[in-house]
Amino acid sequence: MQSGGDRTQAVQSEHIRPCLAVALIALMSAAAPLGVRAGAIDGLDASYRFLISDRQEQGGALFTATAGTLTGLQLPLSYVDSPDYWGDYVCRLPGHDCTVLDVYDAAAYTLRPPRGAAGELQTERVNVHNGANIYDAATWQIAVMLGSEVLGLPGPAPEAAWALASGQNMLLAASHDANASHFAPGSNRAVSQGELFRYNGRAITVPGHAFAYRMPGRRWLADDPFIDTRHAAWIRTTALPAGNPDYRAGKVSWSDWKAFTGENAWAFLIGPLQAAHIHYVRQRELAYVPFREPAVRAALQLLPTFAAMQAPIGGVLYAPSGTLRNRLDEPVDPREIVVENNVSLYAGLRILQATLRAQLQHDDALAPADRASIDRALALIHVMIHGGKHPDGAPSAGMLAFLRDHAWRDGEFVQGGLALGPQEGNAWVPTTSPRAIDANTWGVLALGPGTVDAWFGFGAALRNWQQIKRWGGYGEGATLWGVGYSELDGNGIDANGMYRAGILSSEWTAGAITLVRSLAAHYGRIAPQAPQHAEARGWLEELRRDEQSMLAGLGRLRLDAYRATPFAGKPPEYERLLPRQGATQPYVYASRRYAIPFGWYANPLPSTCATAWVIMLAAGFDPFGYGGVPN
Repeated sequence: MQSGGDRTQAVQSEHIRPCLAVALIALMSAAAPLGVRAGAIDGLDASYRFLISDRQEQGGALFTATAGTLTGLQLPLSYVDSPDYWGDYVCRLPGHDCTVLDVYDAAAYTLRPPRGAAGELQTERVNVHNGANIYDAATWQIAVMLGSEVLGLPGPAPEAAWALASGQNMLLAASHDANASHFAPGSNRAVSQGELFRYNGRAITVPGHAFAYRMPGRRWLADDPFIDTRHAAWIRTTALPAGNPDYRAGKVSWSDWKAFTGENAWAFLIGPLQAAHIHYVRQRELAYVPFREPAVRAALQLLPTFAAMQAPIGGVLYAPSGTLRNRLDEPVDPREIVVENNVSLYAGLRILQATLRAQLQHDDALAPADRASIDRALALIHVMIHGGKHPDGAPSAGMLAFLRDHAWRDGEFVQGGLALGPQEGNAWVPTTSPRAIDANTWGVLALGPGTVDAWFGFGAALRNWQQIKRWGGYGEGATLWGVGYSELDGNGIDANGMYRAGILSSEWTAGAITLVRSLAAHYGRIAPQAPQHAEARGWLEELRRDEQSMLAGLGRLRLDAYRATPFAGKPPEYERLLPRQGATQPYVYASRRYAIPFGWYANPLPSTCATAWVIMLAAGFDPFGYGGVPN
């Protein structure tokens, strides 16, 4: 076990200094760890077109905002769906009765379904049809910039791509609905109200300092995709207000008011800062992202809030008090820590840290007050990562100590757990099932395989990947196609050494491919004279094989290939349920409909985040490393 000082030095050595990043990024796009990049992924033009096209007219991911200062901006949605997908397929699945009675509440001005299976199904399809998860939008920002600037795909020129990607930052800054006729700044931020939305006991009352809800609504009354279609008979209403035509069958009050640490890490740190780096450093050939860039300012505004959520053991809490779980109307335990959220935040903090250091090093025009602001932010980031005392005196062991000493168990990262308070001995109670694939793939990517090996022994990062395949790999026979979500998916390797085919996730498979590339680069750097050289070289063939087979498996989830692939559980008459629209070729979210153990449904629908991850793969871009350079 390394000492604290040695551990700090090891982690810092895993990150390329900002002054070297510009040169190395150019090399990264030209020479991939395994010699595979855009050439291995077919149809990128049409996939990128999905990310930059209107949903209504062209089958793309975008809609046009109409509220306030957002008017005219094109913003992303998470999915493309259809009334027939829900009405003719989902509603007719066993246990999926969609007959719902929406009730108007005169006290709250809401029109909502009652609790129960039908109400959950309506909420799901309303969210899918109208919502944009801020994590999905963050991956979209990166992909929009990569497609234009790095891959040179047909679409907006680099400056226009930057304007398009920046619209999401403007939405978060405005913090109100994008299509509302009456909009209130702060309505899409989890501002503290009494005991609701307290951040580890602290009140955050300024909207710009509060977490954004994970899925901002387009308007207060959202359309059920069944409205004005032949499927509208599934919906009935009662007690509608007289003389107000806005309330009618097929309209539902937006109900997704959930603020999670991980989504906010992507929305305010990883997505906008990486997109800004592509714009300023790669496109404009500056050595830094300017301090006055709105993405940087927004990140600095939210930094103290992330810090407020840090527990004494070093992990950062999952959500402010009163936040409801993904599918159930019950609040998150305020002591809960989710490991994937922490590795996302850790990566985001490192990206912000490198961004600020580059400003200090290269921007001679920084005002003294700006330099002081940067210094304070860097000091806070250091405490969050390495431990110490926060400005209010609250102690923390630091995120690295949490990830090393608490999150790792039996050769892998656990999904999460509870951080008990001082009166309970600051104990950590891990959740051992379900096991989360992204906690592991993203965890190793965020820390870097070198750090994982330094902590847990040479080859620990490689063995972690092998372990994931045993319980989470999806494939056919002995061939790995990708991964699902957990050990409960019906995936993994059976007693005969063959892969099971439960569910294949496009997004999480893309993360696994990114991990395999990072592992190959790491073990490929082992010096010939090192005692581990022969062992490391022996792993490279396995990693090459995994990358190639997963790229092929992921390719089967591109919309045109998915239509032709006989996936188990694929909706019958899929072409009719989701008719071809426009010249786009997005990737579907998953191979079949599936209740993911972490609280949401996977659907085989065209997905913004899935398609964005493919663009990142094609560009050789690791979103967890500053400027896309692997840690």
